[in-house]
Amino acid sequence: MLAEMVRLSYQHRAFYCYVILSVWIFLLVAGMYKYIGTDEKSSVQTRVSGNDVSVREFPRNFKADVKTKKIFRYCNPPNEIVAESEGKLDGNLTLAGVLVFVRHGDRGPLAHIRNISIVNCGGDFASSPELENVYQSYVNFLQNISSYSRTAWAQFLGPFHGFPMLPANSKDCRIGQLTTLGVAQLLKTGIVLRNAYHHKLNLGNGTISGKDVIVYSTRYRRTVQSAVALLYALLETDGFQNLAKIGMQESQSYAFCNTDCACPAAEKFFKQHVKEMSDHLRSHPAVAELIRQASNAVFEIPDQAQTTDPNTLKDALLTYVCHGASLPCVDLDSQRICVKTEHVTGLFAYSEWESKQVAKSSNRRKYGLLRAYGLLRNIVSYMLRIISEAKPKIVLYSGHDKTLEYLATALGIFSDRLTMPHYASRFVIEVYRVNSKNENHVASDFYFRVIVNGKDFTQKIPFCRHANFYSASYTERSSDAERIRKDSKLCPIETIIRQLHDDYFGPFNATNFKDACTSRKRG
Repeated sequence: MLAEMVRLSYQHRAFYCYVILSVWIFLLVAGMYKYIGTDEKSSVQTRVSGNDVSVREFPRNFKADVKTKKIFRYCNPPNEIVAESEGKLDGNLTLAGVLVFVRHGDRGPLAHIRNISIVNCGGDFASSPELENVYQSYVNFLQNISSYSRTAWAQFLGPFHGFPMLPANSKDCRIGQLTTLGVAQLLKTGIVLRNAYHHKLNLGNGTISGKDVIVYSTRYRRTVQSAVALLYALLETDGFQNLAKIGMQESQSYAFCNTDCACPAAEKFFKQHVKEMSDHLRSHPAVAELIRQASNAVFEIPDQAQTTDPNTLKDALLTYVCHGASLPCVDLDSQRICVKTEHVTGLFAYSEWESKQVAKSSNRRKYGLLRAYGLLRNIVSYMLRIISEAKPKIVLYSGHDKTLEYLATALGIFSDRLTMPHYASRFVIEVYRVNSKNENHVASDFYFRVIVNGKDFTQKIPFCRHANFYSASYTERSSDAERIRKDSKLCPIETIIRQLHDDYFGPFNATNFKDACTSRKRG
């Protein structure tokens, strides 16, 4: 009897062990499944059946929210292009002239990307009837150019005669070409600048000449088209008919460096900076892997540069993000690779971090200084002409993101908004004259300030911070103007002249551009 009970006890014990072991195995498998599932969801690369795609992955539109707000800033929709501090000064001052630097408007990607044919790059005018009217007037003007004067139009375009001024199709997203949205952005920028400067610079008297308005553009359709759209809105119809007297001038370089372009030392600093950026990415292997895999989904035929450069991928992704298009997927080797919202936010977060490293880079600063020297010389020469001749009233440079980056570096301004300037960014240098009883004005009567996308950056310029500045009040005493700043501090023009001639090449242990550009003298 006792033996029988012992036998039954062993049987029950074995049964309990079996049950416990089964439960433990079940929990282990469930935990592994959950872990694997989570890992797959956080990866760019996911294995899914064809039937699951529509349920689990669509729609993949990138939505605007608190986390993605910074990313949509790069799109710069026209309704967010508004006047802030431009021209809003009073006191004993006269606006003598402005130098305007703009990045071209929204464009198509710079490489072949997937699903480009279904991306709608048209402008959305639903929230701005005024802009829609200006856009339609602009289209009508371009379509009926013969009613003005084809000869005058050709004289205005100069080296760009024959360039089309509008996208071939209003919804097209062609490689590197300005989109309808891009045209709308520059028209809105022109409206903002017209409201700020048209009356102050007396541009509406019908006597605009080539000495009043000077226009430069690089030889890209998108920069030429951006310049023309901005001028149309800025000068209004009566002033725009005088364009033949103006004439556009071509710059051979992004940097508008004129005769001060060739510089071997600049290339050395640039290569060293590229290596720094490569090292930064190497220290973030997860980001590097994200870029590699996402590039396979974004680019039709990804090359090595595209799979290793965060900025190239970021630029391509903006085509989807800025036009409300679905993020791309592709089937490769029986696997479905998709770009998801978290991958976009992760990439842009890294890009923002990288821009802060750029601001700290000595190589990047030296490269920017050498690239911007010719442009700064050009700026100072126009300031001196404004002082001596009271002209030009407007100088417009239609360029690229690099143009604004170089200029910011030359002035010592470091901001992520200038390291990665969005489409249709505007950088304005306003030149003011202090009114005095003496009609013979001298250089000490003139001051300037720098406005970037409506924000006053003058006091962020190192050589302006402790200068003998002139303080003037805003004209608009609204709560917004009061909140921005009660006083605007202007920087004497003498300081930028001194910076250019005496201090500019200090970082290179040199006194001139030629010596700074040689390996013997570079710092």
